[in-house]
Amino acid sequence: MRVQLKGLMKIPLIALSLSVFSQACHAEDADYAAEGERRAKVAGESLLGAPAPNIKIKDIDGGTIDLAQIYGEKPVYLKFWATWCGPCREQMQGFEEIYKKYGDKIQVVAINTGISDSLESVTAFRKKVGLTMPITIDNGELARAFQLRVTPQHVLIDKKGQFAYFGHKDDLALHQALDNVVAEKPAGKPLNNPDLALKDDGYQKGDTAQDISFSTIDEQSFNVRFNTSNSKKVAVVFFAPWCEWYLEETEPRTSKACTQVRELLESKSKSTDVQWVTVSSNLWTSAADLKDYRKSYAATPPIVFDDDGELFKQFGVNQIPTITVIEPNGVISLKSSIQDEDFEAALHTLSSFK
Repeated sequence: MRVQLKGLMKIPLIALSLSVFSQACHAEDADYAAEGERRAKVAGESLLGAPAPNIKIKDIDGGTIDLAQIYGEKPVYLKFWATWCGPCREQMQGFEEIYKKYGDKIQVVAINTGISDSLESVTAFRKKVGLTMPITIDNGELARAFQLRVTPQHVLIDKKGQFAYFGHKDDLALHQALDNVVAEKPAGKPLNNPDLALKDDGYQKGDTAQDISFSTIDEQSFNVRFNTSNSKKVAVVFFAPWCEWYLEETEPRTSKACTQVRELLESKSKSTDVQWVTVSSNLWTSAADLKDYRKSYAATPPIVFDDDGELFKQFGVNQIPTITVIEPNGVISLKSSIQDEDFEAALHTLSSFK
């Protein structure tokens, strides 16, 4: 993902005619759309035909959508998106048209990922674009339940309460899938869809972490043991390899924070008193992307790919970057993300490590 875009950006624009540059941009967009579709299909492959989880979704206007009450009666269309996501912005007007077209025939929910977004940014975007469908802001729970891997990501659940479609593009296949689930006869009740286990908040400041074992992108073990004579302070940084360059224009504050954290890690990574490890989001990311990232940025700290999202869940993380510091006795002494007021203080704390 990053290599292709950066390769294009490195070409001096003066050397490209406007037509050639336009063609290159369209080709780049087509490549990303195809790759996004592939990743969405792979993410949902194991779920197709399986019963979707029962879950209550609270929207930003105070309403509650109980999917358990909808399954069996009408289909559900969930669309994951973010205000900073280029393809999401392009699709949102069409998304509103879909919502108006099908009306009460399908339950539509716009799920903002919550990553580098807030109630303020989401409501401002809603007003600007003119969205009228229910909107919720995720804390990571829905992303894990519905296998979020790209933005935008479409998830269709049919009238039997089963996963019927995963995709990324707003294309003929999506619209055909919508027509198909709407045309089905209601399955009726009762259904035996599983309840989604309630999510705790993961590790918070003051909690005691259990011993943990990581596997890096090079398949090397990175084991952390607390309360031993050899235990060290551990700094875990949660990030995404696209954060710096992709968000540079659409979400510059987060982009800058990702750069600050990466540069700080590089300056401190040779410390003998602290164990450093970086954990990558699975959104728009693969192990190959992380290896490209490491090469491009000459990153030296160990990199762990959280392919299934379990580490983000265990540590209660849904923002990038997020910094967590664990003391030798296992106590979480610091946890801060770009969304927290103490983030600059957290960076200062890390810079003081020897």
